Amino acid sequence: MDPLHEQAKRLGLNASVRDGREGRMGLGHEEARLLGYAELTGTGDDRVITHRYRFFLFHFEVLLTYKSAANCVYTARHARSGSLYTPVRTDCDGGEQWSLVEADDKTDDPKLRRARKAALRILYITGFDYGIVDIGIRSGEKPVLLALQPDAALDAAQAQRMAEALERYRRLEAADSGDAWKPPVLLGADPEFLLTNADGKVVPASVYLPRAGLAGCDLVRIAGKVHYPLAELRPVPSADPLQLVIHVRRALLAASELIPDSPGVKWLAGGMPAKGFALGGHIHISGTPLRAELLRAFDNYLALPLILIEDSRAASRRPRYGIPGDFRRQPHGGFEYRTLPSWLVSPKVAKGAIALAALIAKRYKSLRARPLHRAAVLRQYFAGDKAGLRAVVLPLLDDIRRLPEYTEYEPALEPLLAMIASGQSWDESRDIRAGWKIPVPADV
Repeated sequence: MDPLHEQAKRLGLNASVRDGREGRMGLGHEEARLLGYAELTGTGDDRVITHRYRFFLFHFEVLLTYKSAANCVYTARHARSGSLYTPVRTDCDGGEQWSLVEADDKTDDPKLRRARKAALRILYITGFDYGIVDIGIRSGEKPVLLALQPDAALDAAQAQRMAEALERYRRLEAADSGDAWKPPVLLGADPEFLLTNADGKVVPASVYLPRAGLAGCDLVRIAGKVHYPLAELRPVPSADPLQLVIHVRRALLAASELIPDSPGVKWLAGGMPAKGFALGGHIHISGTPLRAELLRAFDNYLALPLILIEDSRAASRRPRYGIPGDFRRQPHGGFEYRTLPSWLVSPKVAKGAIALAALIAKRYKSLRARPLHRAAVLRQYFAGDKAGLRAVVLPLLDDIRRLPEYTEYEPALEPLLAMIASGQSWDESRDIRAGWKIPVPADV
């Protein structure tokens, strides 16, 4: 094995168990299919791949980007049997060639942006921390996984970039594990909710709420046009989970002062309370480094258990939204975890979700189970298969309860964990105002 791979292994990188996923479908292809980056069609169908990219990735970084420079067209044959297509290259002038592309995450090339996003997501969701990922762009401009090599042989340029990345990772690890005092993790949030009228139709939040402020509206793109149908809260951050929940309620009260008491209007939360309108319950984290293992702990110990209590309608939010490891860096230096649905469905769920996020951020190194690295569990997660996931989730709740700090968070956490264990689902058709003690007109 390459000495750099050995160094990475000693740091715990690429430690994922592959659990036999490297069968005839190829490593990562099942995960790519679940993410929507591959598809099955009838036997014998061909799909033309017009562009091909190669990415050398390391812990959320794109170290090097290549584009296929050969004058050739790639086709991909599909089979109904369940195997994803194997790339078949037509005759190329000069054989396979790769040219280095100088591009960052703000590149103007939309195909390259889509390919890079797909590569990063696929590498993460397969459980690997670094590797080389080949992505094709079909004629319909949709990315598709062509190959994933977690421990590929490296050329001189790749070896240099990986050595530099390993050094950065060592410094990150040392800073995170040192004995120096660290400030408490600061928590923020921007949960969303939806307004519907007496006929069940969505009322755009922009009718009542400003774009900025404690209670505002958030945009979605529909057919290329920008709309602001979602209400979004921006509570004041806090290091105390319960204080953040208090701030959330204050933001709801601020929204109630701007939204008139119209007959039949409901405030709805959850995953997808109205068809086509996916809601998020993003949680912001500052004061701890962004680490793949932290995100994986959030995925497995927060997002996965919440599947057992989500309304059945929420499953349709995935895979476009709610994928494991969805995050966005923030200008203040922290990041937001974007996988969760809107936990505004009730104060119980909100308190539990925020407290659990705080506990995981503090003790994620002690939470080592990774059921979502198993392809079967990942399928159940995307499908919202509560019956299949129950046996997977219950041991995770025991892991949480065994943490030394659990008693500190128990008043907020235990009601949520009991709800998860019992499989009691939230109802996305219920107006959230009553639970939050926000005044509701008598005729709603």
